[in-house]
Amino acid sequence: MRGDADMGRKRAIEPGDDRPLPPYSRLQVVNRSLLGLTHAGHTYAVDYDFFDWDDEVSLYADGRRTAVAKAPAVFPVPGGRIEFATTFYGVKRAHLVLATGAELPLSPHPKSLEAWRQRLAQRRPALSALMAGAAVVVLVVGLVVAAMSLLDSVTHEPRVAEWLGWSFDSPLELSGAAATALTVAGIAAIVERALSMRHHWLLDADTWWA
Repeated sequence: MRGDADMGRKRAIEPGDDRPLPPYSRLQVVNRSLLGLTHAGHTYAVDYDFFDWDDEVSLYADGRRTAVAKAPAVFPVPGGRIEFATTFYGVKRAHLVLATGAELPLSPHPKSLEAWRQRLAQRRPALSALMAGAAVVVLVVGLVVAAMSLLDSVTHEPRVAEWLGWSFDSPLELSGAAATALTVAGIAAIVERALSMRHHWLLDADTWWA
């Protein structure tokens, strides 16, 4: 699998200040992602704070900050590079890409919600698959409803309707309660996919649920 398209927008990398990696607290599960792996005799960690307005990503090697960049970030390491990218609701890519083209995913910190989701998948695979499938269904429904609503609005604009000679009436007009329920389900689906670190360019497009 090729790297995420965002990786093409490589950001400038600045040297780190060699400060030690801050410990991960359970109180940071909402705002902080910490992922890592061991490679070529070194332990690497990528640290990201979703509440950091500077969008700064830090790379730690053997517990010391060696490089800093803005997300999406690509950090060169011996034998390859670490690619890291996020959306507004979670991590969508955190991989070590070797010179051979092979990819190794970084593992989330054991105290993080992402790690909890991985453990659930291992212990309760059927439940995990059900949750993943339900999230996809909800996002597909949300996408269809949003597309039909947009088409309805655009084609009923007088100038557009006159130019087309027709207009589209969406068959999926949701009541207030139904729209609220779909929004809540959509948020839950987004959280589920973020914790699973899954991302699809269409299903998980930030604009659909922003």
